[in-house]
Amino acid sequence: MPSVPVLKFHAGKVDFNEQTGIYTPNSVKGEIILQPSEEGEGFYSFKWSPRDDTVSGVESEDLLLIADDVAWRHVKSCKTGRVYMLLFLSSGAKHMYWMQDDNGEEDDPSKETEKDKKIFEKFHELFHTS
Repeated sequence: MPSVPVLKFHAGKVDFNEQTGIYTPNSVKGEIILQPSEEGEGFYSFKWSPRDDTVSGVESEDLLLIADDVAWRHVKSCKTGRVYMLLFLSSGAKHMYWMQDDNGEEDDPSKETEKDKKIFEKFHELFHTS
């Protein structure tokens, strides 16, 4: 039986070129669903998938998150949108996403919304147990 999502929000994938420092958002509209994993307490299923089933050539991303091994960080150096990084502390693997809900700030597309802040707080609550 599928568990109820802990978090569900709109986000797209982001590519980052370390040499140029440029963040490039993928135009595919996506959704992130975070829910408890069948692996047990402290384990979560993180799934990114396109919101439109007709998008071809774009694969869903399924990750297993473990408490105290991941961090959700706001990438403040990106000024053209609201980008967050899912960082695996044990391996250093990084996955970046841009928040796709409008922030209502035409002059500052990087300004966090209250929803962004609540998502950040929920990640911190779930994954920083020590």
